[in-house]
Formats: sequence, C-alpha cells, structure tokens
Amino acid sequence: MTDTPRRRLVLDASAFFVHITAEGELYTTHSVVAELRDVTSQGRLELLRAQGLIVLTPASALLAEVQKAAVKSGDATVLSAADTDVLALALETGSAVMTDDYAVQNTAMRLGVEVVPIQMRAAKKRKWKYRCSGCGRYWSHPGECEVCGAEIRRKF
Repeated sequence: MTDTPRRRLVLDASAFFVHITAEGELYTTHSVVAELRDVTSQGRLELLRAQGLIVLTPASALLAEVQKAAVKSGDATVLSAADTDVLALALETGSAVMTDDYAVQNTAMRLGVEVVPIQMRAAKKRKWKYRCSGCGRYWSHPGECEVCGAEIRRKF
C-alpha cells in the first residue's frame, strides 16, 4: 500500500483571522507571525503550532524572484514584506498558498504556485493597468502623472 503525499500549505495572515481546517504540512513565516496581534489569531497560531505548523524564513534568493513576478503582474506596490515572504516560502517548499488576498493570489499564479482560497473565490490572473485620476491617461507604473500631476492609480 502506498502513502499519499501530504498536501503542503503556506498560510498567509488571513488564514489565522478565521477558523480554518487545514491538513497536511503547514508552514508560515516569521513576518506573518509578527502580524498576528489579536488574541484570537494568536490562539489559532498556537493551536496550529501544536498540530505541527512550521514557522520559517524563506531563502533571500527567492524574494527577488517573487518581486519580479509582482512587478510583471502589477502587484508590487501592494504586496507587503509578509506577502512576499509567504510567496517565497511557497516556492521554496513546493507548497500551495492559503490566502484570500487577491494581490498574493495573482502573483502566486504568475509564479506557478497553487492558490487555496479561504473564504472567497480564487482571483483570476490579471495584469493591472495604471490610470491617471486627473487626465485619464494610462501609464505602466503608479505615481504622479507626468502630464497633469495628478495621482496615477491601479485599476482593472
């Protein structure tokens, strides 16, 4: 009889804010743990640690790969350091990412990392556009419009 491999999951902070049932090899990052400030999420962290949750720091070489993918998808400006760590750890461990964060999901799909949504539907892969809120021109990056000086915002 052969053993089925256990599913590997890297948990984003959103996985600790709701009651989830996650089985298999569970991972998260030190930066995610630092985001868990309320008693409920800390309690869930301790419960999952007792069930074998492993807290790791991803290899720094993979952080650059995640950042490149985030730039290509247009999510680089909204991903936090913890989000980047989660994605890098998923690459390092060959895991899926459990998150409801659309920017994390979009970047994960660009990296070829499986996404497991928690409460919401999985995001569709997309490339963000940047549009000036003043004159309506489209740009390849956020910031200030070179034509009218208004804020350039990310949009679908």
